[in-house]
Amino acid sequence: MGKHILFIFLLALINASLLSAQNSGWSDHFSYRNALHVAETERYVATSCEMGIMLLDKLTEELTTYSRVNGLSDTDITAIESLANDVFIIGYSNGNIDILSEQGILNIPDFKLKQIVGAKGINHFNMHDGKVYCSTDYALLVLDPIKGEISDTYFLGFNAERLKIYQTVISGEYIYAATERGLLRARLSDPQIVFDKAWKVVSSNTMPCVAVNVHGGEIVYVTKEQNTFKILRGNEEDWSEFLEHAGYKSLNAYGGKLVVSLTSKVLVFDEDYNEELTIEEYNAESKLSVNETLYSSFEGALFMADKNYGLVKMNHRGEASFHVINGPYSNNCFELHATSYGVYSTAGGLTYDYNNLNRTIEYSYYNTNVKEWRSYKSSTPATSNTSRDLIRICTSQTDENKVYMSSWGGGIYEVQGVDSITYFGEQDGGLQDIYPDNRMYVRVGGMASDSKGNIWMANGYAYKGVVVKSNDNWYQFDYASSNLLHSVGQMLITRDDNVWMTVPMHFTGDRQGIMVINTNGTLLDDKDDEYKSAEPVGSNRDDRHKGQLRLWDENRKEITKVVLSMAEDKNGYIWLGTDKGVLVYYRPWAIFSEDYPVASRIKVPRNDGSNLADYLLENERISCIAVDGANRKWIGTEDAGLYLVSEDGLKTYYSFNTDNSPLPSNSITSVAISPVTGEVFIGTEKGILSYKAKATEGNKGFDKIYAYPNPVREDFTGDITITGLMQNSIVKITTVSGKLVHETRSLGGNAFWNGKNFSGEQVKTGVYIVYVSNENGEYSGVVKILLVR
Repeated sequence: MGKHILFIFLLALINASLLSAQNSGWSDHFSYRNALHVAETERYVATSCEMGIMLLDKLTEELTTYSRVNGLSDTDITAIESLANDVFIIGYSNGNIDILSEQGILNIPDFKLKQIVGAKGINHFNMHDGKVYCSTDYALLVLDPIKGEISDTYFLGFNAERLKIYQTVISGEYIYAATERGLLRARLSDPQIVFDKAWKVVSSNTMPCVAVNVHGGEIVYVTKEQNTFKILRGNEEDWSEFLEHAGYKSLNAYGGKLVVSLTSKVLVFDEDYNEELTIEEYNAESKLSVNETLYSSFEGALFMADKNYGLVKMNHRGEASFHVINGPYSNNCFELHATSYGVYSTAGGLTYDYNNLNRTIEYSYYNTNVKEWRSYKSSTPATSNTSRDLIRICTSQTDENKVYMSSWGGGIYEVQGVDSITYFGEQDGGLQDIYPDNRMYVRVGGMASDSKGNIWMANGYAYKGVVVKSNDNWYQFDYASSNLLHSVGQMLITRDDNVWMTVPMHFTGDRQGIMVINTNGTLLDDKDDEYKSAEPVGSNRDDRHKGQLRLWDENRKEITKVVLSMAEDKNGYIWLGTDKGVLVYYRPWAIFSEDYPVASRIKVPRNDGSNLADYLLENERISCIAVDGANRKWIGTEDAGLYLVSEDGLKTYYSFNTDNSPLPSNSITSVAISPVTGEVFIGTEKGILSYKAKATEGNKGFDKIYAYPNPVREDFTGDITITGLMQNSIVKITTVSGKLVHETRSLGGNAFWNGKNFSGEQVKTGVYIVYVSNENGEYSGVVKILLVR
């Protein structure tokens, strides 16, 4: 068996190397805190989390993670078990199966690809006599690990109908299955085992049986009756109940120990079912919340998959050690925001109609210098109106250390990392409660900073819907079209200090769309302001309302009312993400001088000889837009993944989705780009990843120009990076004698050279001179590169 397993993984190495090449440049930033299942081999303990696997080396206590970024084929792990020494099998909610070892990862997609209706989740693996019995939501599968394929399917449901199988165990000549219709048993040698007639109900009733094992020579199973779980022991002739609890989580038997995990404690029984140990806390500060526990022969320790602490090892002396990879607090991500120092992520959320998801205040901060995540989560439950659904983020334009976060129901927070947190609510004189009885429900749907560092806020369903915080002073602006809005979304303040805000929905629909405010240079005085909104002219008595603004095309036809995202690019154009793709205002400064400002759709030629074109992403809901240092647009969609398009949107460089990249979901919630490194952080509905892109923000001069690696050694492969450039710099590389060998333009602050000349040949060993200048030649710089071939 061992030789066959080794052969499989030698083949898997090819697959793993291809995956590695495909996923180059990707990093996962998943939370591994919520551990779900645990399994062990002689050397390792494997813990499955929502998005991947943590592997603990028992001797060195070193942690390794596996996710889609480095080889796993899927997300939403539902089962894990050991097959052989240092070999694990992993099951997913969609029926996919991976086998993991130190040599590589082998994917077995047979069941995932099977065309059947309904759930296909893998619930449990049971290795016996060279076969792996896979309990699923559909039937009992038999996997041949030598061939790496599903060799048989046992239909335990009546007339071959689907039946959910939770677990199996083998005792003597029988196999027992915990199923939706009770505990079933069949003789392994029965030729009719593939059909329901070979399976007999042996439990005391036909209530759902969710677990089964063997302990002390008896069968132990768990049945669920309404909201209560009962654990019974014995055999089909004589069952006796020995434990009843509403918070059952898992049942494991090994080494003469029966381990029962409950919601708030773990119980350990000996072979005679005497309770040896009860664990309710790890220490005075840490209560347990275990999903699964196993007893290990390694030091007689308990290994626990905990909801809050990852993998926890408790030794025979009752001492707990915690093992979890650094990452965000959870995989919830509503918005990402990048600064020169790091990246912030909020973990709140909203329903489709802008109601609360009621997530407790939580955010995470990634320090890009030390590459470490830190997190803050409020101890106040989300039922408190001051601690729910943290959503938007903005930075002061005059002080990047001042970061503000808004919540849908709890006011705003001023934060710095996770060490300094200041709360502002209704009592601070600016923001308003939506209820007259002062129950402290303050909804802030959007935030942005103007050029003076003032923080503008969209205060939902308030009588003065625009609020500004200037240092310690608060200002409420009474624009009629922004007052008492059911929902307010993203805010954007342009380089001209014009304020754009989205109105995602409204009761009648006549105010849904966008609103633009011209501050006329007096940021804190709204008397001379003017604005346009979706509201018809004359619908309010505010003289500053200068006309209706809808998303009109060139024919004055309204394209849509639904605006989901906004961004200003480096040309000053305003890009809008809507439910009908991407729209662009190429003349945002003319909003107030034109009666029908045009929201242009980008026509992308098909280039198939038909002379036809399609509107950019016209069938997609655009959830977010981010502009990189080269003025390219990273466009996230609600269900079609992520796109990188050219500056003008006519060319698509990348289209990332779950089929061709490590993205765990095609639902992109947010994108933020580090201005220093150009790394693109991507928030999805299942967690955060990053992609090492090439474009960084351009510099104001060439005083920080350098190249790396430098010198370039003979074993180096890849691009040489020239960084510290101005945006769209002209880059020329010559020999010391002045012969031009390469010419390019920078992507934002970076330019790249593959070490080849114009003929595609590797240049020879020597010193090469890099001459850089901006477009008009006003600024220039020089750097030398030594190449060794």
